[in-house]
Amino acid sequence: MEDRNLPNGADDADWLERVFRDLPPTPVTPALQARVLASFDAVTVRRGSGLRGMLRRLGEAVWPGAPAWQPAVVFAAALAIGIAAGSFVPLEEALADGTDQTATIRLDAPPSFELGENS
Repeated sequence: MEDRNLPNGADDADWLERVFRDLPPTPVTPALQARVLASFDAVTVRRGSGLRGMLRRLGEAVWPGAPAWQPAVVFAAALAIGIAAGSFVPLEEALADGTDQTATIRLDAPPSFELGENS
């Protein structure tokens, strides 16, 4: 097999440094610079429109500077803790406090519309 000229250490790094040092600088033309900057503006406009842009702005409003997965994980953890607490802690035990109170809701009584008198 033929020996390839692959980077193998300090010799190649020195050779590459000499090559780049000996190259003349190439100025960027104003037209190329304008096209590159215009393409950045076009990409920014394209990213800011549509559903993806709206979701990105919403994410920045909720948790600025964070990737989208962080607020989602925090919300999911809070939701899981809330569901677990609501499932494993019965309402009667939470309201008992050592007294004989019962948690009842009176939806079977007809509403009272007496405005002038307290009953």
